[in-house]
Amino acid sequence: MNDAIHIFIVDDNRLLREGLVSMLTELDDFVVVGTAGNGLKALEQIKKLRPHVALVDIGLPDKDGIEVTQALHENAPDVKVIILGMPDMTDEIMTCIEAGAVGYVIKEASFDYLVETIRLANRGESFCSPRMAASLFSRVAELSKGQIPESSVKLTPREVEIINRVADGLSNKEIAQRLSIEPQTVKNHIHNILDKLQLHNRLEAVEYARERKLLTKNHKK
Repeated sequence: MNDAIHIFIVDDNRLLREGLVSMLTELDDFVVVGTAGNGLKALEQIKKLRPHVALVDIGLPDKDGIEVTQALHENAPDVKVIILGMPDMTDEIMTCIEAGAVGYVIKEASFDYLVETIRLANRGESFCSPRMAASLFSRVAELSKGQIPESSVKLTPREVEIINRVADGLSNKEIAQRLSIEPQTVKNHIHNILDKLQLHNRLEAVEYARERKLLTKNHKK
């Protein structure tokens, strides 16, 4: 079908990955164009294949689902990301939405729910529970006042790692070499960190991390 929804699946569980392929391809309006078992391979393939929707497991071995979502949001913004296996926790779901996901599927969700979420995402729509909708409205109200509760700000493991490398005094290029990523990706991460924490420069980010004990022992006063 020319108007079929092209889907890419990212999950390190091969059995689950193949099961989803089998079940989704039974539906006339779905085409699975590719799969990957880790974040790095997924990012490489998704950039080439440009699916309409990417299903990304929250717990990948090399990059978590939030990091993959952020990278796709920056480098392939036309791909709509749905995060799989989310715990039913407001803070975690808010983090995935802020990373750029257009939908999420909690661990206890049914296959029918996943199918409906994919179709909604492809149409540019989203569904969330009344409880989650209330949290989103509250978040928007806080942002409009320029206030972000500290408890709602969560850095990803990669962001914490990058702040530690900044604390080492490394440049973006040196951090990129250390972490085997592109310098532009490092720059994007630092921009996201400063924006998320409402800080002005790298030194403030390091101080923020030090105060919250996010730095390694070598950096603690």
